[in-house]
Amino acid sequence: MQKSRIARLLAAGVAMAGLAFGTGAAEAVPPPTATVTASCPNGGVVRDVAVPLTLGEKLTPNGNLVNILLPPGYCDRANRHMSYPVLYLLHGAGDTYNAWLANTDLQSFYNRTGPDQPIIVMPDAGHNAQAGWYSDWLDQQYQWETYHIKDLQAYIEAAYRTIPGDIGIAGLSMGGFGAMSYAERNQHTFKVAASFSGALDMLYAAPATGVIFSELQSQYGTPGDGVWGNQRTDRANWEKHNPASLAANLKGTGTVVLLACGTGTPGGKYGDQPTNPGGYALENGVFQMNLSMVRALNKAGVPYQSHFYPGGYHGWLYWQADMHWALPIIENVLGPPQTIPSSANNP
Repeated sequence: MQKSRIARLLAAGVAMAGLAFGTGAAEAVPPPTATVTASCPNGGVVRDVAVPLTLGEKLTPNGNLVNILLPPGYCDRANRHMSYPVLYLLHGAGDTYNAWLANTDLQSFYNRTGPDQPIIVMPDAGHNAQAGWYSDWLDQQYQWETYHIKDLQAYIEAAYRTIPGDIGIAGLSMGGFGAMSYAERNQHTFKVAASFSGALDMLYAAPATGVIFSELQSQYGTPGDGVWGNQRTDRANWEKHNPASLAANLKGTGTVVLLACGTGTPGGKYGDQPTNPGGYALENGVFQMNLSMVRALNKAGVPYQSHFYPGGYHGWLYWQADMHWALPIIENVLGPPQTIPSSANNP
């Protein structure tokens, strides 16, 4: 095997090993709390909402908790007739539904982008050794896709004033994988799908990476055989979830595709972390995956917008900047609130 091939495999292995810890220290998962949709903080967060699991899906403990960011004016009596778009914002493998609010200026930036903000829903998807990979697992241990696509969306539509079909999705790292995989597997569901340093080709350097994934799952949350099966013998099932393999599913859907990622080298615009070499190796690995995704989109004739930049590591300062780039575009695609009937029970 050529040295360059070995180097690529090692880089991919390092990247995959870091998909969990690359999102920063894991947060402690809070205890479950009562549903609080009756509260209505203008331009604020409804925290720890417990979504009913009506389909019997299995999740990790507290996996049905979500945070919901409401637009300024949502609760004003004068706006009770207004319905809003929805953006689902997904976390990475080492984090929880609290990560976006805890690690970025999402709330303050969001409140400045008005007046056309969507409702932003931040769900959980498992983390660390139980990172769910936004999938119904082949071994039936977890059913994250069923929960996110069916139960969660139905709950949000019933509990909040939403515009039917006016939905976007975005995420970082594992969440970038989830955003693209969900958009591809559930065609015409999302008007816009955005990935920030997303793991967009989980078959990159296969089958070597499959061995690495399985060995490191318990430590770092990489996908073991229980998620999609063995990478070699169950390759078809991996392809059924892999964004780069499913790129053609987006053709003709009208879904706006947004891709952001750094090159994983020092000298990035938002600073460096010399003590975190793994963060650079990880970002470089997912950058190669993003290039693989771009090739697949180009081959399929699917348009996209990219924000690829020199430098950067796999970390929150860069994901915050990616969010700053993408959120105004997402809001423009989804459009403003509208005066239309809503099925929501919440005022």
